[in-house]
Amino acid sequence: MSIGIRGNGVGPEREGRDAQSASQCSPRGRTRLRAAILPNVTELAFPEGFLWGTATAGHQVEGDNDNSDWWEFENRPDSPCHEPSGSAIEHYKRYTSDIALLAKLGFNTYRFSVEWPRIEPSEGEFDVTQLDHYRRVVEAVRKAKLTPMVTLNHFTLPLWVAKQGGWLAPTTPALFERFTRKVVEALGDNVGWYCTINEPGMVALGGYMSGFIFPPGVTGLANWKQAISTLREAHRRARGVIKELRPAARVGQAHAMHEWEANAGGVPVMNYLRRMNEDLFLEESLEDDFVGVQTYTRMSVELPRLAGLAIGPALAVPALETRLAQHARHRQKSGPMAEELARSGVRLTQNGWEYRPRAVAAAVRRAAAMVPGKPIVVTEHGIATADDAERVSFIGEGLTALHAAIADGVPLVGYTHWSAFDNFEWGQGYQMQFGLIGVDRATQERTIKPSARMLGGIARANKMAVPSPQ
Repeated sequence: MSIGIRGNGVGPEREGRDAQSASQCSPRGRTRLRAAILPNVTELAFPEGFLWGTATAGHQVEGDNDNSDWWEFENRPDSPCHEPSGSAIEHYKRYTSDIALLAKLGFNTYRFSVEWPRIEPSEGEFDVTQLDHYRRVVEAVRKAKLTPMVTLNHFTLPLWVAKQGGWLAPTTPALFERFTRKVVEALGDNVGWYCTINEPGMVALGGYMSGFIFPPGVTGLANWKQAISTLREAHRRARGVIKELRPAARVGQAHAMHEWEANAGGVPVMNYLRRMNEDLFLEESLEDDFVGVQTYTRMSVELPRLAGLAIGPALAVPALETRLAQHARHRQKSGPMAEELARSGVRLTQNGWEYRPRAVAAAVRRAAAMVPGKPIVVTEHGIATADDAERVSFIGEGLTALHAAIADGVPLVGYTHWSAFDNFEWGQGYQMQFGLIGVDRATQERTIKPSARMLGGIARANKMAVPSPQ
């Protein structure tokens, strides 16, 4: 997700209350959408061949990823993380039954990551047993009749790469290119979808500029700009390797995007942040095969409400950057942005984000405008909530908005929900519940939530039912 192993079985499924399932539908065969009107219900059909899936990240679900920068970061005596990842949900051992469960629910796609820290534990030494492991994961996905979508880097770096400077080091793109070559050679023709880097904008901002809980946890405008440049180069190099080895594979990035809004004073900051966090990376997707969009909420930039910033509409970029750098230092001392941006009456999710399921459609429309003509996949969309009924509503509202975007001509070809399972949510640990499937970490028992059945039913039918407009 955007901004932390034993037994083999899933265990008995604990049934939640029945979720509303999408009705079975007649032929799906048009790329344009059709809406069949039933009494008080509208059935929204999605394009033929639509990718319906769920997403995970290796470090968040596999467990014991102890050669990574994140493991070191979360296990420091003074770590800002809520708790360490530990054995996570043991997906490294339980992947076969977990994948079978996702297929049983009705999904046709599974997005997951391979772990660079496992595959290249020391510089230039590749662990064949780990490459074999991820080959078996891909084979399990295909055996379950799911489409594998592989993310090559989902936040974590090998500890030795981090010690060399991580995404600040000019050598890292070449190291990532070499790693990509090894993985793609190992997985062969079994993978047709690759995400090179997950949320590169978040990696650059979180690790090298802001006060987010994210390694290496440094700040500084020069660091931020260098990380952006290095991540962009790493993507280009990885894309080149994949197209060389697997010309038919589709390659893209998974972009962290928001729906944006600003008051008059906040427009310069909004434009600047949006460019640094989104646009610079979207520009690198002009030569990609698809665009991955990951959206959870709306970003509101209201100035001078943000502490430490007093910015006029005509403020030049150098002065703006100076103020933002000051604000990043301020945030490290004063607490999370959620508190600074809190507005009375705003509905918040479990992790303090605005409840805004339709933000994903705004981001998808903007991605389509920025990178015209490219197929788009929602590679993450979800909500942190302990109330699964809220998740059901979130999914329904988000998909309804996405359906309208497709009807308007946006080339959306897939939706993968974050996340398949409740898991380790980085600096927030196991407090947040993003999963369609719950996990009791004491027993590792999986519990299917109503939202999983609801979304799986939509996936199986390739349609969803919504109340008809009155």
